Amino acid sequence: MQTFLIILILLLGFYIVFQIAKANDLMAIIRGEEKSRKQSNKISAYMLLGFLIVGLFGVYWTHHTLGDKVLKFGSAASDHGILVDEMIKYTLIITGIVFFITQILLFWYSFKYRESEERKSYYFPHNSKLEIIWTSVPAIVLAILIVFGLITWYKITGAAPKDSMLVEITGSQFKWEFRYPGNDGVLGKNIIKILIW
Repeated sequence: MQTFLIILILLLGFYIVFQIAKANDLMAIIRGEEKSRKQSNKISAYMLLGFLIVGLFGVYWTHHTLGDKVLKFGSAASDHGILVDEMIKYTLIITGIVFFITQILLFWYSFKYRESEERKSYYFPHNSKLEIIWTSVPAIVLAILIVFGLITWYKITGAAPKDSMLVEITGSQFKWEFRYPGNDGVLGKNIIKILIW
């Protein structure tokens, strides 16, 4: 029932936005195209700023209410889980910082540089230095994250420690079977049980 209500609210929201767009087009015809465009541009800029604030609050609220249920770092059930948690934590910190910076700049610039009589747009065709910077910085950050992930992967899939116990594990469709060695540290012969129906 809750999913149905959420879908209904989303559909209603899309319908309202569609109706507002239709009304805006009719007002453009009545008031004149240029004046209507400037008014629409101003409204869109303020709505984008509001969407930024609501969106960032939503991210904070979701993390605050569900963070300990979804991203429960340090509660792994294995040694490998601790390594994976550490890798995910650093990846989320780096990508989270980039997310907040880019989203704030995106919405702020859309608001700040909306259409205005006092400002003329400037055509900026090419800047090699800027393109090198915004290509190389993400590439370097992603390369660091990949190297960190590979180091973690090699720790997980590397050779077992010298004092580790030998265990035979057989995976089946709905179960796992574990065989442990005896006191001498050697696995005994595997006895296969045959069931006859």
